[in-house]
Amino acid sequence: MNINQNINKIDFNNKNIFKVENYKYLQENPKELIIYALAILMGEYHIERKRASLLLLKALIRKDFLNFLLENPNLYPINRSDNRVINWSRKIKEKGFCEKCGSKEKLEAHHILEWSEYPKGRIDINNGMCLCLKCHTEEHKFDKSYCMMKAKQSR
Repeated sequence: MNINQNINKIDFNNKNIFKVENYKYLQENPKELIIYALAILMGEYHIERKRASLLLLKALIRKDFLNFLLENPNLYPINRSDNRVINWSRKIKEKGFCEKCGSKEKLEAHHILEWSEYPKGRIDINNGMCLCLKCHTEEHKFDKSYCMMKAKQSR
């Protein structure tokens, strides 16, 4: 089932799908706003524009509804051992240096928009940065994964 089929099954007049109320445009044209933001996420746009669209969707739409729209295991990898993710990681690390500090040691592939938040970005080259372990850990400073990554640094 593609995104258009999913969207066509939704009753956009049902206020229970939205987090906020009293947004005039959203009340008048919710389908258009959602389709526009999703089109940016799925299209060939700069990663910062995708980040803005994701933030907009997260602010306006309940999490379960957003997940319903974004998650499709037939289109996107659901685990990191998927060959498409391994190839993505290899391509990101081919840059050969940390894009933050310039180090050439302990390089890792980092998702700019998080794995859990942007399924298509799991294998989107534009959603990747080559980082050393130290800089990668700092990128996740406020994430659940930070302690695990910090422990990995001391090995």
